Amino acid sequence: MYGHDNKQFFGNNKLLLPEQPVHDDFLDTMEKVFHWSCIFGVFGSKRYISILWSALILASLVVIEYLAIWKVIRAVTGVARDTSGHRSITARLAGTIFYSISIMSLFVASKLWYYWRSNISLLWAKVERSVGVKVPADSTLKRRLYLVFGLMTFCSMFEHTVSMIASVGLDCPSSLLMKRYVLVSHGFLFMGQDYSEWFAMPLILISTLASLLWNFQDQLIVLISIGLTSRYYRLNGFVAKLCELEKHQTEFNKKSEALKVYTWRKIREAYVKQAMLVRRMDGALGGIVMLSCSCNFYFICLQMFLGITQGLSTDVMTGIYYVVSLAWLCTRVISVVLSASGVNTHSKTALKYLYTYETHCYNVEVGRLQDQLTKDYIALSGMGFFYLNKTILLQMAGAIITYELILIQFDGQGQIDTETTPSIHLNVTNI
Repeated sequence: MYGHDNKQFFGNNKLLLPEQPVHDDFLDTMEKVFHWSCIFGVFGSKRYISILWSALILASLVVIEYLAIWKVIRAVTGVARDTSGHRSITARLAGTIFYSISIMSLFVASKLWYYWRSNISLLWAKVERSVGVKVPADSTLKRRLYLVFGLMTFCSMFEHTVSMIASVGLDCPSSLLMKRYVLVSHGFLFMGQDYSEWFAMPLILISTLASLLWNFQDQLIVLISIGLTSRYYRLNGFVAKLCELEKHQTEFNKKSEALKVYTWRKIREAYVKQAMLVRRMDGALGGIVMLSCSCNFYFICLQMFLGITQGLSTDVMTGIYYVVSLAWLCTRVISVVLSASGVNTHSKTALKYLYTYETHCYNVEVGRLQDQLTKDYIALSGMGFFYLNKTILLQMAGAIITYELILIQFDGQGQIDTETTPSIHLNVTNI
């Protein structure tokens, strides 16, 4: 019925009746990632101890945020006892913004876990098992997911450690490390006479967990984008292999042509289901994408401004921190955008194989698939306001440069007091 090469694909109906996977590496990995996120307060686990721990972290963040807002109001109204140094309005506002980001990160991550467990994971598994063609598995996906998650967590903790060293300095006596660190990093909350170790130790813990929460929202975007891109990569690889095999087909009859049409229909349906899955993920991830991009944009501008205006005039360790912090921030933004833009790029990769498809092998389903991939725009977005593709990096870079020039210009006119904010570090422990 078929040529020798086609028997590799169509023999024994393995193409049309694929073996159903027992488990999915991506779903297994994401389930573990969400369970690990309970450590820094994400709600979702049904265990009693995890719920209490998450509630404690949320309550602590809310209390700190309330105090930070109250301090900002006092500074703005002029009734604050001290508005110098780390108790300036700018410093208080930066601290307030960071803790509000942590609370929002906790909320959106917990919401995503709820949707993931009740809806999205089931849809993901259903789409994977309902694909009517034998798409090869991605053997490296699980390893890449763990590598990305571990590397981003390590880099976040490294940046956090550098910020702590920059706060206390290299000449600080060991007996004063905690006190100096808390007063410098949270000077917008405490004055020297207000310091107490009973507040200091929990504050350091909560601030560290808040830093991990902020990093976790970027990790979620990157990991889910890798999973979606992997599915497109597998489908595109299948299309490429099928097109290559059909080039060498020499024997034709009605039954073989009917089977080819049916096969391409199943491929087209697989792309339809994949597009549906991306749109469902886009709806669940929209809030996290919006929060991630806006917060990273704000703190890149702030950190660049502080580094330019005062980074070179401070001590060496603070200058190193500015460089490390800014580099890590830019790396996070680039990682988020490039990983998410991979979904958009790979959603149209199959077109290059269809454009070079042999004329004598062409059928109506190939034409429908080509038309579908051409007209259907697939991409993750920030609640529909913008799409994460490669062009957005240039747009963000241009906007950052514009805002930096404006900030520096106002600073030169005395509108922004940089002398009262000597080290508003990006990490929560240094804001």
